[in-house]
Amino acid sequence: MSGMKYNVLHVIRPAAGGMKNHLLSLLDHTNRELFEPAVACPPGSMAAEICRRGVPVFPIPLRGELSPRADLAAVSLLTKILREGNFTFMHAHSSKAGLIGRLAACRAGTPVIFFTAHNSIFYEQWPAWKKWLFATAESILGRYTHRIFTVSEALRKELLAREHLEPKRVMTVYNGIDAARFQQPGDRRAILRALGLPQLGQVVGTVARLAPQKGVSYFLQAASMLIKDYQVNFVVVGDGPLRRELEAQAAELGLKQRVFFTGERRDIPDVLAALDLFVLPSVTEGLPLTILEAMAAGKPVVATTAGGIPEIVIDQRTGLLVPPRDAQALAWAIATLLVERGQAAQFGRAGQQRVAERFTIETMVRKIEDEYRTLLVERGMLPGEPAAFSTGKPDGANHRKAGQ
Repeated sequence: MSGMKYNVLHVIRPAAGGMKNHLLSLLDHTNRELFEPAVACPPGSMAAEICRRGVPVFPIPLRGELSPRADLAAVSLLTKILREGNFTFMHAHSSKAGLIGRLAACRAGTPVIFFTAHNSIFYEQWPAWKKWLFATAESILGRYTHRIFTVSEALRKELLAREHLEPKRVMTVYNGIDAARFQQPGDRRAILRALGLPQLGQVVGTVARLAPQKGVSYFLQAASMLIKDYQVNFVVVGDGPLRRELEAQAAELGLKQRVFFTGERRDIPDVLAALDLFVLPSVTEGLPLTILEAMAAGKPVVATTAGGIPEIVIDQRTGLLVPPRDAQALAWAIATLLVERGQAAQFGRAGQQRVAERFTIETMVRKIEDEYRTLLVERGMLPGEPAAFSTGKPDGANHRKAGQ
């Protein structure tokens, strides 16, 4: 150990769900003997949550949408923060933060630049010109980025194909969770009462941001196909821009007494404990934490084949996979596991074991910090031999020495 600490500035836009939880996990488990983390993000609830962890927060005007005036102001302020804070690392999360953060880091002369891609930018509800602009910017900035992490191998392959990046710079680091949090048995009756759900019948649920890419509309369509033949209730946990539209859709489909919208909740382990089956009907994905949490809770999963989901859910072993945007296939898979309870329980046990073996916070943080160390050694800032780093294959496959 060199005795030095290296300052790391994480840059992130306002976020909820998986991306925010990824960052919080990284902050909670950072090796503080070697790395000193700080975060640059807009003021708000996320910033307050980070502050409560004792991590310094630098407020910046970083918006989710393109806004030339605000974006230029954010680059200028972030450049000043990086210079004055003597940051060795700038680590950006998401495309917008990656754009602003890497421009600022290049201007500031920050020694090491990292970027984590949490989801695809190519299937968002964006016009073609905006996708082209981001893809072009990503391709150029990729040349100045020492490591690009993707949360799934599917996303890594997409970035390599579309942005023509240097393969050795792009590697998959799977999201990880604290599995033990989701393995405590809950009082099902009390949880259902708190959620406003009936005590009788099986419970099928989803936990998702209510945005187009999560495909919750297809979940509601599938529910409408099942309510006549099965004694089952459905719960939608989460909030987002489509909430009112989805509630209206549920009413139009005759689901008012069978689908329950809870809004955002902080007691997700309790919610999952009350479910018989977890569903994620995503249209696009990176690597969803909610599926990992459901699997850690021992729940069978029905999900789509979007993005990195097949890298988590093994079809016919830990759950059932169906094509995106196919409500009928989704209904069939849900019905199968409502009836085949033995198979559903077997899937749940297999999923729990899979998370414990492959998707822990410790594994995720160790791989990221290994790359931090590798770059420090490569640049002569930390004594020792360069650590073996992945050329992109997940789970440590195909490693070689840096610089060979």
